[in-house]
Amino acid sequence: MPVLLVAVLAIVGPACGDSAEKSGSATTTTAAAATTTSAVPRQTSAPRWETVSTFTGTADATTPTFAIAPDVIQWRVRWHCESGHLTIESDPKQQRHPEPTVDAPCVGPDATPEKAVGYGIVEGQVKLVVKATSPWQITVDQQIDTPLLEPPLPGMDTAKVLGQGEFYDIEMKGKGKARMLELADGSRALRLEDFEVSSNTDLFLWLSEAPAPKTSKDAVDAPYVVLGNLKSTLGNENYVLPADLPPERIRSIVIWCAPVRIAYTAAVLAPPS
Repeated sequence: MPVLLVAVLAIVGPACGDSAEKSGSATTTTAAAATTTSAVPRQTSAPRWETVSTFTGTADATTPTFAIAPDVIQWRVRWHCESGHLTIESDPKQQRHPEPTVDAPCVGPDATPEKAVGYGIVEGQVKLVVKATSPWQITVDQQIDTPLLEPPLPGMDTAKVLGQGEFYDIEMKGKGKARMLELADGSRALRLEDFEVSSNTDLFLWLSEAPAPKTSKDAVDAPYVVLGNLKSTLGNENYVLPADLPPERIRSIVIWCAPVRIAYTAAVLAPPS
């Protein structure tokens, strides 16, 4: 039977087949959307969510300005408040839909995590005008389909290469290079470069003991570790590997589509010659 371990590395999970700034009482705690740029015109990945900023406050406030990418599909605010009512409006407002992004009670069905979401499409420099009577937290995410271009992690350029290989087709198209690296501190990481796989959502990255899977059955029959959601179907990507997983057990990388249970593409990790 396959060995299944889970180490979730991505904040955002799509579906296959589906320093602090201050303004009033609001503070921002993250701003992580700067690593994604579009290097090749018209190249698109499967849509994914990336966090832009997180704000907190205790009463009415206007958040610091944050940047929404010009090619964004949409953005959302995930919100939580303790009691009373919460209203969130974007500045500038959406011209065709000027109603508040969020206008809901802090308790009741609209306060459940899956429903506590509001959406926007304004691009560029945006801030949020918050009206609240209790402590609140807002996380802004943007949905984009540009290539993910993560720079190498510190020390990757001089790291020891434990295994490397090119992606090949199984059920879908795949290409690019995978490298498993040991960094100077003894930690291990996976780097995907010039990576591209057939565009879809809810794809997962497996660390497999299969020596060279050719079919979906080959992949699912071998022991594997689910590393987490694939960050993007296009670009350069980094993944930190579990510290307790012996690298000699990782013989290939498999991109797996969970709902339909097929292997899209794989790369054999062979020792460097």
